[in-house]
Amino acid sequence: MESDLHARIRGMLWDLPESKRQELTKLILDNPAAFFHENEQVFLKALNSLKWHELIKFVGKHELFSLLTDTTIRKLFPSQRRTYYINARRLLSKYCLPDSGQGA
Repeated sequence: MESDLHARIRGMLWDLPESKRQELTKLILDNPAAFFHENEQVFLKALNSLKWHELIKFVGKHELFSLLTDTTIRKLFPSQRRTYYINARRLLSKYCLPDSGQGA
């Protein structure tokens, strides 16, 4: 039985052939942060398909913060989604500072 996250990833890849969908789902589940860093188009699909809390659990807040670049956010549609992720990045930046509050 596949997990809910597994099913949602397969769902976000609906437009790919079944064999490619299975291959990419496995790669994403094995190392989501690395995969999303190398495949911006799939990361954009994840931003449009997965819930915010799923992305944080799945990728980690530090990795998600590094993935949410201005360039990536500008590619999101509609404009409300861009605003949503600009605000999300701002919120994540507060949680991604070193504990001392200073850059080491």
